[in-house]
Amino acid sequence: MRLTISKARAHLGQICTLVQDPREHFVLTRHGRPIAAIVSFEEVKRIWDLQERDTRGIRNPLSGMFGNCLLPGFVSGLNGDPVTPREAALQMQQVQIERAAERGILAAGGLEPVEGGELGVMVSAPKRRWWAFWRRGKE
Repeated sequence: MRLTISKARAHLGQICTLVQDPREHFVLTRHGRPIAAIVSFEEVKRIWDLQERDTRGIRNPLSGMFGNCLLPGFVSGLNGDPVTPREAALQMQQVQIERAAERGILAAGGLEPVEGGELGVMVSAPKRRWWAFWRRGKE
């Protein structure tokens, strides 16, 4: 959707809510010419990953490191060290077993696991104001 900058400024909160859908984006225009875009942060991370892949190569799914192992017949393991393809497969199997255990723990606790085994939302402790600590010292 195209919007002028002044309309976007007036409705910025609504626009930010709408772009949380990864399929939605807003193109900001000035005098009819596009000058910027508003997209979700997930879309920006996807763009950054594509740019990183273009400059550094493909990320190894086991180690998270970029590029290929230089030793013939070896691949990068979980910690980036060169290992045989069989050892890399065993390391990946161990990761899958641990994720299955995580999903079982989440299910037992009544929580829905997210794809990949990670929780989608982190719950943090309530923030305390600085004056709450200051008053505590006065009592």
